[in-house]
Amino acid sequence: MASIAGRAGMSAGLVNHYFDSKEELMALAMRNLSNLFRQDIMRVAPADPTPAQRLRAIVDGSFAPQHLGAPKRAATWMQFMIASQTEPRIKHLYQLTGARFVSNIRYAVRRLVPPEQVDDTVHGIAAMIDGFFWQIASDYEEADLERSRRICWRYICLLIPAVEE
Repeated sequence: MASIAGRAGMSAGLVNHYFDSKEELMALAMRNLSNLFRQDIMRVAPADPTPAQRLRAIVDGSFAPQHLGAPKRAATWMQFMIASQTEPRIKHLYQLTGARFVSNIRYAVRRLVPPEQVDDTVHGIAAMIDGFFWQIASDYEEADLERSRRICWRYICLLIPAVEE
C-alpha cells in the first residue's frame, strides 16, 4: 500500500484510511476502468443501434486507445487479470465484467443468426476480442489497435453474412 500511495503522490496513511487492502483498491480501480470501457462503447454506438451497429461499437470501443495506449491503464488491466487468478473478490469482479461483455455481444448476435449458432458465434467473437485485448495490454503497439479492430470486424462479417464490412 505504501508503494501504491507513493506512486499516486499520496501518503500511505491516507490510502490506508480509505482502503482496507490492496485488493479493495484494485477492485475500485477495475470498476472504474470497466465503467470507462462501457461508456466508450456506448459513446461510439448510435442512438438505438441496429444489432450490427451494436457489434461494431463493441469492437471499436474495445480497442479505444485510452484503454490500452496509456501504459498505466494497460498495466492495471494486466494486474487485474493476474489478481483474478488468486483473489476471490477480483475473480468475482472479473467474471462479472466478462459476463456483462458476453451478454452485450449476445444481445446483438441473437438477432442476426439462427438460434443454434448463437452460442458459438458469441463465444468466438468474445474470444477474438479478448485475445487481441490481452495481447495488446501485454505488449502495446499503437498500430495493433487498428489492426485488431479490423481483424475482429472482418471475423464478425465472415461469421454473420447479414453484417456488412
